[in-house]
Amino acid sequence: MTLKPSGPWPLPKSGILYTRLWVPIDLQPILKRKEVRKSLGTRDPRIALRLHKQAVAAIEAEWEQLRLASSEMAPASPNRVQRRLTHKEAQALGGEHYRRYVAEHGEDPGAVEDWERKLLAVQRSLPKAEWRDGKRPVFIDDFMLHPERNAVHAFAKDARTLLEDMNIDVDAQSFALLCRCLAVAARDAMEHLKRNAAGDYTPDPKLARFPEIPRNLSGPAIGCEDLLALWAKGSGKAISTIDSWSGKFRMLMKFTGKNNVAELTTNDVARWRDHRFDQGGDTSTISAGDLAGVRGILAWAASSTKVPGITENVAEGVKQEVAPRVSLGSKGFSHIEARTILSATLIPGGGSLTEVGAAARRWVPWLCAYSGARVGEIGQLHSSNVYQEETPDGDLIWCMRFTPEDGSIKTHEARVVPIHSHVLEQGFLDYVDRRRGKPLFYDPERARNSAKGHRQSDKVGERLSKWVRKLGIVRKVQPNHAWRHRFETLRRNLDLPQDVVDKITGHKNSTQAADYGDYLIPVLSKLIESLPRYLEPAKVPQRPIASHLKED
Repeated sequence: MTLKPSGPWPLPKSGILYTRLWVPIDLQPILKRKEVRKSLGTRDPRIALRLHKQAVAAIEAEWEQLRLASSEMAPASPNRVQRRLTHKEAQALGGEHYRRYVAEHGEDPGAVEDWERKLLAVQRSLPKAEWRDGKRPVFIDDFMLHPERNAVHAFAKDARTLLEDMNIDVDAQSFALLCRCLAVAARDAMEHLKRNAAGDYTPDPKLARFPEIPRNLSGPAIGCEDLLALWAKGSGKAISTIDSWSGKFRMLMKFTGKNNVAELTTNDVARWRDHRFDQGGDTSTISAGDLAGVRGILAWAASSTKVPGITENVAEGVKQEVAPRVSLGSKGFSHIEARTILSATLIPGGGSLTEVGAAARRWVPWLCAYSGARVGEIGQLHSSNVYQEETPDGDLIWCMRFTPEDGSIKTHEARVVPIHSHVLEQGFLDYVDRRRGKPLFYDPERARNSAKGHRQSDKVGERLSKWVRKLGIVRKVQPNHAWRHRFETLRRNLDLPQDVVDKITGHKNSTQAADYGDYLIPVLSKLIESLPRYLEPAKVPQRPIASHLKED
């Protein structure tokens, strides 16, 4: 919407009347001004009023033409980042326009007179610095016919065609810059073709003035968050991995100060690695965390057809030498540590704990101890996935089903794990019965951050970890994952079959034979029941196994 004054505006010093209009916001990046003034050449209000109406109509007509030209400046894809061209990059694209123009007309350049007329027309689009004696452009009496605006009028279509061919989106300011560069490039190409038309095919020395098009310019731009959204959707990674790797990638992009992922270089990644080290980062974290995350995201992007602007993984060759890690003992809980934790589970929790919070503290450590399952798998367990499996002999065995339907599974495969009888004897099924139709260890009604993909079940492990530390387990072990390591320790010392344990714990078996057949529940149950019971029997509350559970 144009803000129109009530009439002509007098210049304070001279009294000459002017037409004065505010430039529409959408045209300000092209016109590079917020206000325009046009002299009406008179102090007579009556004459000025007539001229003012004509001037307003002419200016608005020019603005409409400029809008039609600038409509070509819309990005090819609204979801991609609009690139800000440097002057050198715009000149490089001007060189491409020059080469295309000469190639189109070079075989049959036509008459010299035709190029004279085209050269005269293009002069009006050239920057003032390019005007030459005897060839100054002739402007009609209209303020809009300025070289920079004329360049957008005349070369918007050529600029958009060039950008689309090269899969590049640019902002309005860069588009206007590109049009100006195309105008000069077209003038040089026309002069070369004029010489060709006269029979002179001497190579044009001006062609050498154009820089090469940078490698990272010839492709669509993509922003950090756009790439992460595509990767999160298409990579199939667990939510925890998505959260962790996305954070690493954001750190890298913030460090480089770049908005376009396609502009990342190997040197950028190497400088960020060194920066992380200078900040005191652990070499193992930099290698297995920072670089692994960035490398994984860019590897996916380079191989995905959804990200055509990224054709190589610039982080692939960037490595971090890892200092030897000093071992401080077993990664699993010792017998004393396990007994300390499991004994603490029998002590009623404080009044501040919710029902599910108290239940997680009471049962999750026991389920981890007797199954070797990941704490996240148990934390997301739904009551409907605690059920009885019938054996070929007709016996019923209580089991847990870990399934991607409940949440993230590292192997992306569902599996069934029998529940140790020691857990059943303590009354676990009574609690399951109370939670029928609901998750066991979190309450969906208390969700706060589900819009961002954060899972409530992740908090189960985090809270248990803090609680275990408060029990005095300060040794450098992972407070929940240490149960998984302990389960493997028991396997080795009891000489239990590795393949059966892998099936129970959800470890991937690399042998081809592992893809054939399955393990019957009685076999899995027999191995779990062979594990020694924790704590003294007298210290474990004895409760009958519930047999009255209702089916969903």
